[in-house]
Amino acid sequence: MPADATEPVVILPEIWQRPEMLTALRNRDIGHLFRLIRRHTGSSQTRIGIAVSLSQGKVSEIMKGTAQVTSFDVIERIANGLHMPDPARLALGLAPRAPSRRDPSPETGPSQQPPHQPAPPRTDLPTEYLTGLTGASSRPIISGLRHVLTGHIQAEAIMGPPLLIGAVKTQIPVIGQVCRVTRGADRAEALNFASELLEFYGWLHQDLGNFAHAMTWTTRALDYAMELGDQRVISYTLMRKSVIAIESGDYGHGLSLANAALANPGALTPRLRAVVLRTRAAANAHLGEAAESARDSEAAIVEATAGTTQSENDRAPYCTPAYVAMETGATRLLLGEAASAIPIFEASRSQWSQSSQVRDHALLLTRTATAYAMAGERDQACTATEEAVRRMQALRSSRVAGQLKTLRRHLTRWSADSHVADLLTRLDILTEP
Repeated sequence: MPADATEPVVILPEIWQRPEMLTALRNRDIGHLFRLIRRHTGSSQTRIGIAVSLSQGKVSEIMKGTAQVTSFDVIERIANGLHMPDPARLALGLAPRAPSRRDPSPETGPSQQPPHQPAPPRTDLPTEYLTGLTGASSRPIISGLRHVLTGHIQAEAIMGPPLLIGAVKTQIPVIGQVCRVTRGADRAEALNFASELLEFYGWLHQDLGNFAHAMTWTTRALDYAMELGDQRVISYTLMRKSVIAIESGDYGHGLSLANAALANPGALTPRLRAVVLRTRAAANAHLGEAAESARDSEAAIVEATAGTTQSENDRAPYCTPAYVAMETGATRLLLGEAASAIPIFEASRSQWSQSSQVRDHALLLTRTATAYAMAGERDQACTATEEAVRRMQALRSSRVAGQLKTLRRHLTRWSADSHVADLLTRLDILTEP
């Protein structure tokens, strides 16, 4: 082995900022990444392999394109081995590096802090805990985390994401380590839970209006789903990426992702087919494809109805006929068909269970009020608005806030009316950041 083979690969900060490097990172093109590193640093394949714990032969295959790197664990190992700065890690779809902890010195240690300024509590998980996790302990850990996640999902549907997002974040390094050390039959359960947890974390970012972070974490969830190989989990996660793309304004990409989610419909449950079809209907509505949107909405209703009797569990228990009807009405609003949306919304309201899914119910009421306002029905619009405001209370959701702003815009035509003026003020308060 050449004498310099074990020397570290030193990559200057400006290299990570080059456009071609950022493109390779965003595309997760590890072969292109290795080629750029070799070009700019002169490092051999052997030196690169030692840095990222891969053989020289494997590095060669990756650089030639005959082998692909898709495993999240390997991608993270490469990022760590190359000492990627945080902007590069984010472009690659990884979380920033955890800050290093040093032993406190006499000058900087906690003892030097004034008595009235105690050291802040540690919110990160100690490294010794994570490294102590083994495959033998994975099953009880997953079971415990699943109970916690179930509670978080139920609470989030009532009050929104702000109070939960930090708590969910602390679970991510735990399940990441569990996936790294678990083998055998338990590994499938670890991967399944990891994909569910990260998809939920992406949803929390989405409902806060941070679409870039939402897409990053949902993509990481898809990595786990792909490694798991479960078509239903893959399809659901692709659907979630589609929704994020649509809400961020990338309608064509959202449509493509929805089509990918429906690539193997026979492998899906009726509810899963319904939730993907309603997503594709929304993408088509944004693109002005009224006929295609209507076709998908009708098919989604049929599948959601069939889903009420399905015995198999899936990740879309919320996709009821009432939910799909609400989404169908929303596509009509996007197409400017307020009059035809009103009876759809009213039918959904008559079936809606108010005991849970507070956010979705508030969204339904807000969309109903918007449809009445667009159709010039002031009294009905005010009645639905008042009910929506009552349902909001402590709920904080950027999706509902966005619909409230649309509703407010349509209500302003009656701003001279004192009742409407009062409602406008209350909407302003609810939509404050």
